[in-house]
Amino acid sequence: MKDTAAMDDTVLLTDDEIVALCAIDGRPWPLGLITVEPTPVEVSRAGMRGMRSLLVRQYATQADGAAPQPNAAIARFVTSFLDSRRRVGAYVAPVTDPATLSGASVTAVQTEDGWVLDSATAAGVHALRSTSAEGVAEAVLALVGPAEEGTLFAGEPDPSRWACVVAVDADQSVVTGDGSAAARVRETLTG
Repeated sequence: MKDTAAMDDTVLLTDDEIVALCAIDGRPWPLGLITVEPTPVEVSRAGMRGMRSLLVRQYATQADGAAPQPNAAIARFVTSFLDSRRRVGAYVAPVTDPATLSGASVTAVQTEDGWVLDSATAAGVHALRSTSAEGVAEAVLALVGPAEEGTLFAGEPDPSRWACVVAVDADQSVVTGDGSAAARVRETLTG
């Protein structure tokens, strides 16, 4: 098995691979996954594709007849999201349905050792890494700041279709441009 994922490294995983790792753990991913419809059939298909990918990339091993075993450091990254009750992040959503992930997202969870950050693309590729509260603030504000300034969707054909949503724990709010979203992120992370 590849041992390329120490907790200080960045690990790249697809939505499908995250579904597979969660299946091994026995718990669902607590956040939206842009490329996986949340239906039993689609989640099952994603898990099978993800498991095959983890095995090919040597991020998991499987002995004859045994259950797959993921790389321990990668499993810890995913487990951090499954175990944590403290979350902060931002994501792109349609204005008509701000609860639905529809683009890039940045989400972090607090652990005993600090924070684990998941920066996900609109294509369902996740960069997971350990960081500090300041690192989380920088990453989340990189998405929230342009939304506050009204420039985040400037290149889109119809920017009025999109919103940036800030999520702190279970509470979500659409970025309005008055600076309150950025202030809330800073306050949550730095007190």
